[in-house]
Amino acid sequence: MKKPTDKMLIHAVIFLLNKHPGEGKRIKRVDLMRKINTYFNWTVRVSDREMRAAIETARSTPEGALICSTTANGGGYWMANHRGELDRYLSQDESRCLEMWNRIRKQRLAAGLALYDDVPEQLELL
Repeated sequence: MKKPTDKMLIHAVIFLLNKHPGEGKRIKRVDLMRKINTYFNWTVRVSDREMRAAIETARSTPEGALICSTTANGGGYWMANHRGELDRYLSQDESRCLEMWNRIRKQRLAAGLALYDDVPEQLELL
């Protein structure tokens, strides 16, 4: 097989991450990419960017909705063991998102630039 389709790559990501349940068993990004490229023996190597895009797409599917990641302590990806673990991960992402939006809002106001009218309701509360 030459190059995997997007669907095949998403399936590969989910398959391999299912072997890493819980944050304690996370796999580093570089190791996940190596496993994807060697385990499935594709003749055209999957790039880091392609793998990350497949991970993001997989997260919006029922099979990949438990995918978590971190950059802390060496970083890595894993499948949440339970909804509580996923909720903690998503809460951290939501907090980062809100902090970033708050910074952008303040910077736009300080620079005299317009704020966007179509921001999510939760962000308007900042």
